[in-house]
Amino acid sequence: MSLADGELDSLITDITVDCYDDGEALTGFECAFDEEVRFPIGGVVIGEEVSVRSVAQANGRRELIATCVHGGRTFAVAMLDVEIHDPAAARLVAAYRRWLGP
Repeated sequence: MSLADGELDSLITDITVDCYDDGEALTGFECAFDEEVRFPIGGVVIGEEVSVRSVAQANGRRELIATCVHGGRTFAVAMLDVEIHDPAAARLVAAYRRWLGP
């Protein structure tokens, strides 16, 4: 999915408008996934199809983690390491990637 920088910046502003720091902004992205994505969704991790069940902060990590199921096993994977098929989720991932910066 390719969104213009302005579209992504607008989405980032919408998600982080009331946030005072990066921790709150990360929580804003977590809430956006909860509100805008109907889980489970399809994705790919290292070339394997997975079912993404949720996106959240986990284990004190300062990033979003995707809970993925493959072959009956559940894995926690950095959100940016999952190729997402769902358009709403892919839009949020693009905004999240831009917010994180280079």
